[in-house]
Amino acid sequence: MRKAVIFDMDGVLVDSQPLHFQIDEAVLKDAGARPSKLEVESHAGMANMDRWADYIKIFSLPQTPEELIENHVKILMKLFTESSLTPTDGLLELLELLRRGGLKMAVASSSSLALINLVLNKLNIEEFFGAIATGEEVKHSKPAPDVFLKAAEKLGVSPSECVAIEDSESGVLAAKKAQMLCIGYFNPNSGEQDLSPADRIIKSFNEVNNSLDWL
Repeated sequence: MRKAVIFDMDGVLVDSQPLHFQIDEAVLKDAGARPSKLEVESHAGMANMDRWADYIKIFSLPQTPEELIENHVKILMKLFTESSLTPTDGLLELLELLRRGGLKMAVASSSSLALINLVLNKLNIEEFFGAIATGEEVKHSKPAPDVFLKAAEKLGVSPSECVAIEDSESGVLAAKKAQMLCIGYFNPNSGEQDLSPADRIIKSFNEVNNSLDWL
């Protein structure tokens, strides 16, 4: 039996990846690029600095990462504040099951702390999580394991005692590099993501929210 479950946020706690893709595309077009759908989707799960530095390289943009991030954050916080966000189907039942089972829970996301707090508050689920680890406080973003290791450290548990739930290829790779059991959550709105390295792939939280046997 594991002691903790660590959730990615975007595409797992909330079906927000389409909104992120839309924002990235808008910022890139403002900067003079014309990204394909696949080019944007392939950056799911990456922290802001790494993602925008990579975009600059791909599209030979004249802007600095800081300039693009400033525009990105401004649009992102406005849209997320105005959007009607709801928890992923089956999530609330799973969170209650884990709490009743005495499992610790954390969020490990490449998003900023400000955005994570905004989303958790809008979903009214902040009470479930004992720790939040963000892309802002680690050196390397997913697919490096840093943010998952940080979450485990904050919870006071060993990485091997954790289960990570991820919807992106980079997130699954990060969880496995952290030596965690990984549940790949197939979210069709998260783009083309290879979840095959995950220990188990689910299409709905209803597949795991009836018992804790999968731990």
